[in-house]
Amino acid sequence: MSSVKTSRNTHLDALRGAGILLVVFGHMIEQPSSGSPVLQSIYVGIYSFHMPLFAFLSGIFARERLEGRDYSKIVWTLVLPLVVFQLAYIGMSRLTGWYAYSLFTPYWLLWFIASMIFWRLLLPLFASPAGLAVAIAISVAAGYDDGIGYTLSVSRTLYFLPFFVLGHLYGEQLVAMARRHPLRFALLFCAAVGGVLAWWKLGLNPAALTGSRDYTSGAADSNYPALARLSLMLLGAAAAAGFAAIVPRGSVLLGWLGERSLAVYLLHGLVVMAFVASGAPALIPSALPLPVLAMFSLLIALATALADGPMRRLFSPPRKAPRLMASA
Repeated sequence: MSSVKTSRNTHLDALRGAGILLVVFGHMIEQPSSGSPVLQSIYVGIYSFHMPLFAFLSGIFARERLEGRDYSKIVWTLVLPLVVFQLAYIGMSRLTGWYAYSLFTPYWLLWFIASMIFWRLLLPLFASPAGLAVAIAISVAAGYDDGIGYTLSVSRTLYFLPFFVLGHLYGEQLVAMARRHPLRFALLFCAAVGGVLAWWKLGLNPAALTGSRDYTSGAADSNYPALARLSLMLLGAAAAAGFAAIVPRGSVLLGWLGERSLAVYLLHGLVVMAFVASGAPALIPSALPLPVLAMFSLLIALATALADGPMRRLFSPPRKAPRLMASA
């Protein structure tokens, strides 16, 4: 692996920054989109690639070998935040009446944190081209099991596992290729997202993009569910790689957000829940929903990013105390 694993890569930070903005915006328009064909199209377009993108980018930064300090880091930076924010989101749900919850089902967007834990632990088993092929096969086969669902984020963990492995194995090379051939990869991105949108217009169930359901309730195609899921995964991977060509590598704002993307991801959902519960979306003029929601999304991302410092201090492994010299 190249030095991306050990030193900052501003383009990767910018990609994460652009990705987290799409996550916030996608959650902001999730409910208003039901009454707007334009917002609904944007919502489906975002969901066609934004979570494959995050799994892909997370794989780039993941260490293949796990040592003692890595397990400690997983506990402090993923397990502990998952527990704390699971309680926070359940509390907010009770205040806002958002929707029902279960202690063993990661609340709403927290599925990604739960899946990250599993991906990090599973990576040593899949970190090879053959492992990638096995991950794809498992992802496709998992759709046939109606017992795999939201609990512990198992369904999404298996669905997005190939993107994580792909990012770990080939992510740096693909991003570098996108920089060398921006037009080709930009066209690839447009073709992949356009393909999903066209498929959706022809009857694609948007639930198939989330990877959270089995083929009985969330198949992309009821006649050929496995082939359809594989096709969606290929389109998502193509869009994720192509996205690297349209994100400016030197963007200071996107890079700043990218470095703080975990804080934004964990916190913005609480703000969105309060925003929706307040009835504010209904007050937005019908002629201006897109720019207003986009502005709110940017403000939420910027505000929650400011909490990155305290969150890093709170969810960082404790430093080892210095050894005391034994007296003679």
